[in-house]
Amino acid sequence: MSHRVPPAASAADIRRWTETAQVPGPRRELSEHAAILIAAGFVSAEPRDIIVRRLTFGLPMPTLTDGFENLRRLQRSTGQIEAQLANPVLPAMVRTGLQNRLNGLVRRRDDARKQLVIGKGVYAGGTRAIRRERREGVYLEIEAREQLFDGLLHTPTPDVNAGGYVRRAGGAAFSRIAGAVGGLAMRAMGPQVEQWARDTLADRPAPAQQPAPQHMAFIDGYETLLYVAGQYYDKIQASPAWRSEHFEVQRSQVNLHAEVAEIAADIVALRSVRVDLDRAMRNGAFDQAFVDHIAAKEHELRPVWSQLIGRVQALAEVAHVMDSAAVELRLLNEYDRATSIDDRIFDLVSRSGSRELSADNSQRLTQQVRAGEEQLRIYRDVLAGNIARISPATALGMAPPPQLPERYEPDQPLDQRPR
Repeated sequence: MSHRVPPAASAADIRRWTETAQVPGPRRELSEHAAILIAAGFVSAEPRDIIVRRLTFGLPMPTLTDGFENLRRLQRSTGQIEAQLANPVLPAMVRTGLQNRLNGLVRRRDDARKQLVIGKGVYAGGTRAIRRERREGVYLEIEAREQLFDGLLHTPTPDVNAGGYVRRAGGAAFSRIAGAVGGLAMRAMGPQVEQWARDTLADRPAPAQQPAPQHMAFIDGYETLLYVAGQYYDKIQASPAWRSEHFEVQRSQVNLHAEVAEIAADIVALRSVRVDLDRAMRNGAFDQAFVDHIAAKEHELRPVWSQLIGRVQALAEVAHVMDSAAVELRLLNEYDRATSIDDRIFDLVSRSGSRELSADNSQRLTQQVRAGEEQLRIYRDVLAGNIARISPATALGMAPPPQLPERYEPDQPLDQRPR
């Protein structure tokens, strides 16, 4: 690979990111297509295939003016206030203010749901168009759109948890929503949960973005891995090398949309199983035999997590190759441009002798033209004399006309002379 491009992230790097729930680098949001593909991991298999086909064929998908990342923040804020309202000792005045705030957020979320689920201009509207898209396998039913919207509410967005979505004392609700990678994420978030419980109920301003290099924080390892997969998908799709004719065969051999959607579905499914195992472990902790059984099941899932990390790392390798190829393509373009300059220089140099010859010819032509002008003067004077000699007055014996000067130039234009 080219030394101009940093090496690709290794599987150990990605595993470390998931364990700390942090990804190095400046804060970046996922593209709309990456967010949709990750959200497709929350829907069932058949609608997920339809979503992939629509993106593959370039068919439109729903969008939001504010972006999907703001939808995620809206969901987090709603969950935060709902958790605060669940506090039985909350003062009545504070409860009223929070309830009003929650109602506004719910209305905004419902508006976004309508725009994404039944918005016009995205899915087929007429009966014939719907039937045609169903036959082609690209029509997304209303129920599937609802699932996609719910998935978009949980797509990974950096640093969203800083606003206090998990601001509650206790980890049961957190584990139910987000899960944990071997309990590591839950243990790491414990002190933060306690701090959130002591915070005031008012919303806190979002933290200012720190200059690079920095780390983007996520809730847990699952969300981190989802984000990393979407990030590499965006890098590959945005690469000019990937879109070039040089990789046309490779583009036909793999469907990146399908790969990311399947990775997201497996990550979501694994997190769901792990959440259920954690719940079963807590509820049956009094029975050692049951605990051992759950621990054995958890051990069986560990290779699945390693395989998912390997698949995401493969995307990292593809993104790295595309970055390197993009550098090489830029160099090739510069070489082509330099070759074009060389050809132009060679053409100019090779034509220099012709230009000298052409200049000599131009000088000779100028001399000939000047000689021709003098000759034309002579011809004109001779012609004037001939005309004078054949004048009718001279032929009748009248007085001869005055002697013409050496060059005849009438005092007035011919059209202005008296007739």
